[in-house]
Amino acid sequence: MSKTLSYGVDILFIIFAAYLFFCYFDIFLKRRKRTVLSVVGLVAFMAWQFEMSSVNLLPAYGNIIITSITTLFAVAQTYEGKFWNKCIFTIAFNAIWMLMETLSNYMLMTYCEQYAESEALGSVTSKLIFLIIIVALKKVFTDDEIKELPVRYSIMFVLIPTGSIYIMNNIFMLGYKVHSNRASFHSAITAVILLFMNILIFYIYMKLADDLQLRRITSVYEQQLDLCERHQQERELSILQLRDVRHNMKNNLVSILAYAENGDNEKIIGFVNEIMEEGGIKTSAVTNSGNIVIDSLIGYWYVAAKKAGIEFSVNLNIPMEMPFRGADICLILGNLLENAVEATQRAEGEKYIRLHMKYDKNNLLLFVENNYKGVLIKTKDKRLKSTKTDAGNHGVGIPSVYRIAVKYHGVVTIDDNVANRFLIRVVLYGKQK
Repeated sequence: MSKTLSYGVDILFIIFAAYLFFCYFDIFLKRRKRTVLSVVGLVAFMAWQFEMSSVNLLPAYGNIIITSITTLFAVAQTYEGKFWNKCIFTIAFNAIWMLMETLSNYMLMTYCEQYAESEALGSVTSKLIFLIIIVALKKVFTDDEIKELPVRYSIMFVLIPTGSIYIMNNIFMLGYKVHSNRASFHSAITAVILLFMNILIFYIYMKLADDLQLRRITSVYEQQLDLCERHQQERELSILQLRDVRHNMKNNLVSILAYAENGDNEKIIGFVNEIMEEGGIKTSAVTNSGNIVIDSLIGYWYVAAKKAGIEFSVNLNIPMEMPFRGADICLILGNLLENAVEATQRAEGEKYIRLHMKYDKNNLLLFVENNYKGVLIKTKDKRLKSTKTDAGNHGVGIPSVYRIAVKYHGVVTIDDNVANRFLIRVVLYGKQK
């Protein structure tokens, strides 16, 4: 009967541990849709917790390593996000839990020495304190969007909780061997300091993520300002050229009329071409929809493509104003055109880029097609992965396209079924009237 009761208590503790698991990671990560792998991950986590509470044959470091691995496995199967960001929150989870157990042990040894040997009481105490900390973290971070950091920052953050686990385990074992009240006191203080250091990680993480996001947004607006300034200069130049043409219009018309009366069509054509070249007026495929952001971006990459010997065709049917933020359109269009120009430059044979934009019933359809040479890199969920090394600093990457599409409940589809032909479709849905 006592053995059955013991197993029952262990199962309750494991269920409580699973509850803490979801409470904690739900703050920072987004759950996947229910899958078999999620169940497998959770079962692995709970099975190891049961093994530690009932069998526990491994040494301390063995328990710590396997606990971290099983927790990370469960997180990887249950939640979305980058691997290294999952590592940060997983190791911090285990570090804080270990510190809670250490503090609980010191509290029982100091104030309730007669219960210090009770594993059940120590486990309940540590879990309750951990739950209080999780609730406090949720109050702080639930209302904020948890943004992902580049891998290099994530690796650095992993070192802090990992070091905390190592330091605390050594201090605990040292205090246990010394059997000194002073050593226990200083060990408890060390545990509190390490606890605050690990909690501080979340604050620093958020601040760095916000700063990175701010730099990305600033970069986008700087790009927009440059494009708008270039567009305005082009318009002013066109106005000045138009004034010159209008000033000389009378003399030009007299000459054209004289050629026409003599039936000299070739001279008329040559004379008109001379006027256009002298006035700087040239026909071009660059758009003039009135939407400054889009016209400027297309014009910029049109010139870049022409310099690289790429045939750039545009089919544009959009109004001056649309229910989408200019910064969002700038990110999507600028990134897709930049990728298209870079990829097409390495293509063999006839190089081309085809851009199609259409606005219909508050929805924006954007297609970019180009030829390329090489192999596309995709993630596990079939999304195209950006290969830019500075994507973290500028935020102008393929992940930005997906993120903005989600913002407008849109979709991004990639068609690479035809060899050496890349076609990406982006659909954004505006508010329906």
